[in-house]
Amino acid sequence: MEELRTIPNVGVQTEKDLRAMGYTTIESLKGKSGEELYAQECRLRGCAIDRCQLYLLRAVSYFVNTEHPDAAKCKWWLWKDEFVLPSPCGAVCAECARFPAECAGCRKIKGRVFWTQFVNRSCCAVYDCCVNDKGMETCARCEALPCERFTKDPTLSDAQNEAALRTLLANLARLSHEPDEL
Repeated sequence: MEELRTIPNVGVQTEKDLRAMGYTTIESLKGKSGEELYAQECRLRGCAIDRCQLYLLRAVSYFVNTEHPDAAKCKWWLWKDEFVLPSPCGAVCAECARFPAECAGCRKIKGRVFWTQFVNRSCCAVYDCCVNDKGMETCARCEALPCERFTKDPTLSDAQNEAALRTLLANLARLSHEPDEL
């Protein structure tokens, strides 16, 4: 079997496509994002190709760019937009250690995250406000961002909570400049 075909999801056709784009080894793919590979393949073919290929290439990118990739996260369908684009609070489900084994992603579980049990809620307050009350996909364009609903995760230290909030806000800031969030 060729080296590229040792990557989860890479079969004969994807191997041919990667080779046509100039990637012949796993090492040659390092540092490339799924989005970069997808755009390159679309240019090579001269047209937009099915987004499922983007999801597959995101999974490939995760595998080659992660020191110890989690086999459970290598399934291409776990790299769909709903898991890669920021959730209402700005978290990226695909980057979470609890995804997919312990959590199916915020949009799938409708904000019923594990830690709500510690704050006596059935739904994340950010998700509830953003999606259920305001009908928005994310808080990216909310004028009150960040609000009091961005509470501390009781399973994290203060320093970890501060770092997490900075990451969430950065993810949402990226979205606030894009025309369509999802």
